[in-house]
Amino acid sequence: MSETQLHDRAGRRLSALGEAFSNALCACVIAYCVVSFFAGQAGILAYRDMKSGIEQMKERILVLSGENAKLTDLRGSLSSISVSDRMVREARAIGYLRQDEKMVIFSSTAPMVSDAPRFYETEPLKAGASTGLPDRMIKLLAVMTGLAVLLASLLMSVLPSKRGSFRTTADRS
Repeated sequence: MSETQLHDRAGRRLSALGEAFSNALCACVIAYCVVSFFAGQAGILAYRDMKSGIEQMKERILVLSGENAKLTDLRGSLSSISVSDRMVREARAIGYLRQDEKMVIFSSTAPMVSDAPRFYETEPLKAGASTGLPDRMIKLLAVMTGLAVLLASLLMSVLPSKRGSFRTTADRS
């Protein structure tokens, strides 16, 4: 082999290696941008989760403001009556009777003690960190994509030269 052929082969290999690295770098950048756009902490999926969280908070505000209005009315009605009357009403509301009194229930729709509002029934909504993928995970995915593209580019640069030699032998026969 002549020296120029060795330089040509070395140049082609170096060119193929450079092309493979540039492909891998471009794939890393593109993968990072795409994954961040869709699944990152400020991506589309996190935005949708945050939007649904805001809707849940608005619904919760409506429920709590309704309960607040009821409690304000109850407070006003309780403050307008005397202390002894209020104690009697509260005691009767939870089922106490005076001496020599009997309880008569006329229908099954009578309110029961267990029908009291359940203030702790719902779990509070948490506002905090985003639901998107952490940045480290996105970087790792981008690097893995870049490595896959690098290996594929290197493999593709080696295979065509062998394919070409197979073709020339096939054409000769």
